[in-house]
Amino acid sequence: MSRTLGAISIIGLLVSGLFGQNAFATTVAVGPSTCKPSLVHFSTIQAAVSAVPFGTTIDVCPGNYPEQVVISQPLTLTGVTDGTGNAAVITVPGGGLLLQNGTSTSFGAVAAQLMIENTVGVTINNLTVDGTGASCPGSFVFPNRITGIGVLNVGSANDGTAAAKIQNVVIRHEQACFGDGILADTSYATITGSEIRDINQTAIDAYSAKYAITNNSIQHANAYGVVILNNDSGSVVSGNNVSDGWNGILTEGPNPATITKNTVLSNSYVGVWIFSAYNQTVTYNVVSNSSWPLVVEFGFNDTVQNNKITYASLVDGILDEASFGGNNITKNTVNEAPFGIFADIGSKNVDTLVPNTFYNTAITIDPGPPQTPTDPGPTP
Repeated sequence: MSRTLGAISIIGLLVSGLFGQNAFATTVAVGPSTCKPSLVHFSTIQAAVSAVPFGTTIDVCPGNYPEQVVISQPLTLTGVTDGTGNAAVITVPGGGLLLQNGTSTSFGAVAAQLMIENTVGVTINNLTVDGTGASCPGSFVFPNRITGIGVLNVGSANDGTAAAKIQNVVIRHEQACFGDGILADTSYATITGSEIRDINQTAIDAYSAKYAITNNSIQHANAYGVVILNNDSGSVVSGNNVSDGWNGILTEGPNPATITKNTVLSNSYVGVWIFSAYNQTVTYNVVSNSSWPLVVEFGFNDTVQNNKITYASLVDGILDEASFGGNNITKNTVNEAPFGIFADIGSKNVDTLVPNTFYNTAITIDPGPPQTPTDPGPTP
């Protein structure tokens, strides 16, 4: 045997010894051996993630998994059915969320139940993340940010929005500290088809880089349903249902984003909020029962068209204020509001506000004293 062939053989034995039966496996399982009995099994999700090679699919069998999981390599993590069971739930460990397992550029220390960081090619599918019983890690004065799923520094611009995919998940009861459902920062990710509810802060926080946030159901977020802030050009928020929170959807930043075909209902303060945002496209949304259903503040060249707005519970169907000019707010329908469009004098002079359709509004378009909602600030 040549030295080269011998070296290759030795390396092969070392790899085989390191991974055992998993060296060339494409799928492994987590949970009882009676579930997916033909597969190699692990007792915890983190044990499987730490052991398998890149590109592996990890099937998570029904049951509760009290752990904090960190993924930093390409793989697929998916909940599977076993008999009549179909709920694989990541729960809070007995000692609480004590592990700071990520650092966000925008928020600092993060404690996530499931963290994806510094990698690419990760898919999370059909899992539940339940924050019931979580406490605040870190100090009382400067606690870590809590989140169900964290997505930090994942992918690059070449990935579009495909570096991480979070789909068909449930995230619930993230109530501790500044609890988010999903906290994504400096990542290129798709979040789709998921349910996020009962959140202390924001259901989906998407900062920097680029995101596709589509067809999710969001209820009871105490701060915001969806925030996209300082993204690269091309982020999309589409087809989501956002209801019964404080604010629905907020977009902020200098690059174009598209907010379209969302249903935003019964959010107490603002339904859709375009704040200090430029070249945004906000179209075909249905927004109802907020103090301000649709707000454009400090906007520039934003297109707000073909939205259906019903029941401005406080004042304005559409508030256009402090405009930098060029906003096209037309072809919208406003039904039941004291003011159909409330535009301050400066905005009225530099934006296009006709045609729109109004029903049951005391005044259709009115310039007057500012009625600005509170500045959302830099870190919703």
